[in-house]
Amino acid sequence: MTTNEYFDQEMRVLTAEGALKPRAFALCWDSPDAAERKRRMDKLCRLAVDERGQGGWGIPPERFQAALHACRDAWKADPVGFIEQNVETGSWFSSAALMAHPLPELYYLVEDFLPQGLVLLASPPKYGKSWLALQLCLAVSRGEPFLGMPTRQATCLYLALEDGRQRLQKRLGRLAGEGGGSRTLYFETAAPTIADGLVCYLESFAAHHPDCKLMVIDTLQKVRGADAGAAGSVYAADYADVGALKALADRLGVCLVVIHHLRKTSDDTDPFNRIAGSNGIFGAADAAVVLTRSKREDSQTVLDLTGRDVEDKRLVLRFDKARCLWRSLGTPAEAERAALADGYDQDPLVQTVLAQLDEHGGKWQTNAKGLMAACEALAGCCPVSSGQALAKELDKLTPLLAERSGVRCRILSSTHSGRQYAFDRASQPAAV
Repeated sequence: MTTNEYFDQEMRVLTAEGALKPRAFALCWDSPDAAERKRRMDKLCRLAVDERGQGGWGIPPERFQAALHACRDAWKADPVGFIEQNVETGSWFSSAALMAHPLPELYYLVEDFLPQGLVLLASPPKYGKSWLALQLCLAVSRGEPFLGMPTRQATCLYLALEDGRQRLQKRLGRLAGEGGGSRTLYFETAAPTIADGLVCYLESFAAHHPDCKLMVIDTLQKVRGADAGAAGSVYAADYADVGALKALADRLGVCLVVIHHLRKTSDDTDPFNRIAGSNGIFGAADAAVVLTRSKREDSQTVLDLTGRDVEDKRLVLRFDKARCLWRSLGTPAEAERAALADGYDQDPLVQTVLAQLDEHGGKWQTNAKGLMAACEALAGCCPVSSGQALAKELDKLTPLLAERSGVRCRILSSTHSGRQYAFDRASQPAAV
């Protein structure tokens, strides 16, 4: 319950726009005394309408009455809930008020992948994360798919703090082609640190570009300064810096992607444990994207995503060096199936099974040793060296054998001496 003094103070700073909002009416009715409620409503009405022209804002009476009637209906339906939703009496709120208060839906820039908030993008050096971030910005600025996923078109700001204009021009030209830039994608190659006003700097850009929904900082270290975490707790310093960026993202309603690095040490159990710095960096972020490879020279890169408002996701990516473009091969299972399909005709096990079926009239039974021996005889080598490894390969190849060659693979028995396999042409192969 608000005091009379509090109400009068609120009326002194009230604006014409505020006089029509539910909060103004809730303040009037937030008193157990009917006479006081009437006094407050009379004062609000005089401030808002003032038909005599003596002060006030001259709001059209019909507009004020429409707002009054709508709020009065809501108040009468749930007096406590209406007051709780619209009067700030402290930092606490009831669950009823929370559920009754309309809140905007979480904004996703990339569908089911990249939400608003602070997102870390981390990988070892020279893995192509800046190319991935630039590709993201270009896709969002145009409203085009990113890694095969739909995006919502928006203005973007890319702080390329490790690049100059010449390098940016070359990179953008390779990605988008000559003249392929976007008027809703902005760049900056120098910016203040967090301590020296980065937050105000980004707020200024957002004020001039209210449709901006994506900002990228490349890299975190460039905006932290040389003495970040030099004194006191490293965790506290990390959390404070990243927390300030998260608060900015929440306040502006944007997705703020911060590019960072991974430690050199590997962690096969959890790639997010490799994010450089203390746990304060990962802990303050809303989501994190990590790029890893088993070996630096591998042609495929694994992207792992985790976050508060996204489902954990793992994708396999390949970097097209000719166009400097990242492409998604899908989930690891999808990428593996695609690789098997691409190499189907040259697979030694496939060639062995088909040759034996031709030789034995469309039917062939053998055990693991017999199949591996036949493969060595035909191809000169066998890609597996044990019955267990063979079983795994055949499990993967069985659907393709049926689809591409009309071959059915069955397990007749499985004992301590190994599996017994039966192959036969059960149907005509599907057209490829």
